[in-house]
Amino acid sequence: MDDDGLWVRPRARAWGNEAQRAVLHAIAEDLVKRTHHKVVAIEALRSDGYLEFVAIAGDDAARDKMLGQASPLALDHISQLGVELAGWNHIPSERLDDATRAWLDEYGHRPDTPASGLPNGWDPDDQMVRLLQNEDGELRGLLYLDEPLSGLRPTPETVAAINAEAGVLFEAVISIVERELYGEQVRMVAQARSAIESVRPGLGVQDLSSELSRAMVEAMDVATVDVIAVGSEVPGIEEDRLDVTEMMREQWARRGHVVVERQRTWSMKEDSIETPPSLTRLLDTYGLGSGLLVPIGAGEEYLGTLSMGRAADAPRWNASEINAATTVASDLARLLLEARLMERQRALNVELRDVIDYRRDMVLTLAHELRNPVSVLFSHLELLGLETHSEASSHSLEALDRAARRIEDMVADLLTLASVSDPDRGASLAEVDLAALVRETSDFLAQMAARDGVELRTVVADDLVVTGEAAGLQRMVSNLLSNGIKYTPEGGQVAMDLSRRTVDGVDGVLITCTDTGIGIAAAEVDKVFAPFFRSSSPEARKRPGTGLGLAIIERVVTRHDGTLEVESVLGEGTTFTVWLPVGGPRAAR
Repeated sequence: MDDDGLWVRPRARAWGNEAQRAVLHAIAEDLVKRTHHKVVAIEALRSDGYLEFVAIAGDDAARDKMLGQASPLALDHISQLGVELAGWNHIPSERLDDATRAWLDEYGHRPDTPASGLPNGWDPDDQMVRLLQNEDGELRGLLYLDEPLSGLRPTPETVAAINAEAGVLFEAVISIVERELYGEQVRMVAQARSAIESVRPGLGVQDLSSELSRAMVEAMDVATVDVIAVGSEVPGIEEDRLDVTEMMREQWARRGHVVVERQRTWSMKEDSIETPPSLTRLLDTYGLGSGLLVPIGAGEEYLGTLSMGRAADAPRWNASEINAATTVASDLARLLLEARLMERQRALNVELRDVIDYRRDMVLTLAHELRNPVSVLFSHLELLGLETHSEASSHSLEALDRAARRIEDMVADLLTLASVSDPDRGASLAEVDLAALVRETSDFLAQMAARDGVELRTVVADDLVVTGEAAGLQRMVSNLLSNGIKYTPEGGQVAMDLSRRTVDGVDGVLITCTDTGIGIAAAEVDKVFAPFFRSSSPEARKRPGTGLGLAIIERVVTRHDGTLEVESVLGEGTTFTVWLPVGGPRAAR
């Protein structure tokens, strides 16, 4: 309020900009000529719900007093006291009551002119007002005419002439005000989105809601902002939480909203109702004068509520702000869905980790439990080997020895698989010369290949060094070569080539192991890296194995952030391709 008790909005926050005001002033000057009135005034609806005088033509005293002033939106006196004439309301001076005169004295201007004295003459206290509404019936401003040049009060004929002459200008004023209201809506949405972008990614629903509320209340011209996800506790309405939730769920179904004021609760789409005690308590809890509740949802699912509060002395919520809040609620729906998905993913990761831990522990327990009986078997086989046996007994002892060694191999593979599959196991990384490792492993397996009549060939470039686990990489190379030898018939060939290869800008080493063996059926290629998988092929079943060798290879490659591919033709052979980054796993860089 200023010293005279008039509501004056600070100039820096007044309606529109100078260009918009200049256009409206030109329209007011044009209306003076077209309507044959000395004075024309235009009030525009602001985004805070107040009406502000933005253009006054024909009366310098009125312009000096009223231009830039704003009044609360109160139209009851127009509808109750006015006489409707083709879209206009004429309020004769004799109908004015004391309350309306006081209102006009505070927010209006009475010209210092005498009454015309003519029959049906215009009185200085007469009011001629037109509500400027858009196609949806939403108020956008008021247009006042004063001091008709004829000196007479309006008639249906004179009003029809005014509408015919100046109707296009009414629409122009509405359009200008709507553009400004839309601009205010865009600004509010921009403030909210800027706040939203400042929130850390990857949060769960509860943390996201808290951070969004904090960021938005700092960025926006409101007292409180709360993003309330379904199921969240709201202090002050514990007893009525279910009722409020159901109310907002219904609002989402009709894509509505709720404006909560002390006496009445309303929506632009529905009639007002008496404010429920639960919502009054909510205002009291936060010391607010009013609140705006907008449902957040996706499809048919209600996700929560965007709650915004204003202080007791703040203006009412208007359509521009409600529309902006609805737009912001749509953005929040996406974030809440992402946060919920993140929580589910984390929960699944925990469950998966528990399964992996259980499987690893089970494998380790099984391997350790098998070690003792295998040791006992070997001890007794050694003792029995010191004695002389019949040919049948000797065959039995040899079979026992082979079985014991298969179990020993399985135990070793189980322990290796558990080791390379353990994400918590600290990797002992070092520079590993893959070229030297392949040559050494090839020399070691050459005797086995020769025994089976398989040619073993390696083509290795020099100085192929990567950062990695030496033991794991050695087991990977050994399994690739021994697997190729095992499944290649006599007279076949196993070849391993090493070369430099850059993938997506990352330097690495390419390892290719090709055999001319029995191959893998197309239906089984995607299954070969699963632990304990054994081919259904009779040719493959003839060869002993644990079904763990390829699984170990896959785990080693994965731990080194490499890639592993397999191509195979049944009856012709198989090629395994491994690529490893020179720098080692990303986590260790």
